[in-house]
Amino acid sequence: ATGTIYFRHRTYIVVREMIGAQHKPRRPVRLFSGAREKVVHALLDQWRRTESGELPTGAELSTAADASTYTVSTTMQELEREGWVETIGAGPHLRRKLIKPEALLDAWADDWVSRKEKRSRWHVLARSNPVDTVLSKLHDYDGWALTGAAAANAVVPHLTSVDRVQVIVPPGQAETWADKLQLKHAEKGANVVFIEREGASLMFLDHHPERPGSRFASRFIQYLDLLGGYGRDKELAEEFRHRALHMEARA
Repeated sequence: ATGTIYFRHRTYIVVREMIGAQHKPRRPVRLFSGAREKVVHALLDQWRRTESGELPTGAELSTAADASTYTVSTTMQELEREGWVETIGAGPHLRRKLIKPEALLDAWADDWVSRKEKRSRWHVLARSNPVDTVLSKLHDYDGWALTGAAAANAVVPHLTSVDRVQVIVPPGQAETWADKLQLKHAEKGANVVFIEREGASLMFLDHHPERPGSRFASRFIQYLDLLGGYGRDKELAEEFRHRALHMEARA
């Protein structure tokens, strides 16, 4: 089916090139979306908790990320192609190790800040810090988490002063929740921002012992939201990365 042939005909040389079927280039896998993003989040969270880089089995990752074993397998293959993960052993003893967590987080961050998300701005009456007021109002709700500077300041105290609270809420529910929570729409002077999300953003939530009813996004989500935040948030993201995630600064 492939190759080249030629023959002479009088004063001519006739050449015939046989070209096989063209293989389509491999479609790039978007790592940072849907269930694959949840696998990435689970990998980084495991790394942060163990600080060893050695990863759990595919079945364990499937459970942690609430994703199929097929999704875990394809995601890991892509991470290996990028050189962020290496394989150790084979068969039932196969283990993978996250060898470049910083590079993986940087790639996730680049994708994160390029996204277009639905956000809405609101105002809540609060005597001082709006965080406690918002937490008390959300006490009986599910599917939400505090993120950005308000959450980061709880993890690393005195990281920054907070006058605005970012809250992850279920897609399509911002208006309904704001109405029930008695928030007023405010493009200017807002102290509450609703970000409509689901999936990886609501994994590995933290509870702060000094804030009853608290539900903070994972440290990785907090870091990513600082990168796309307001004012000094981007500057604070690097300090949070070092102090809370124990990672070196971006190259």
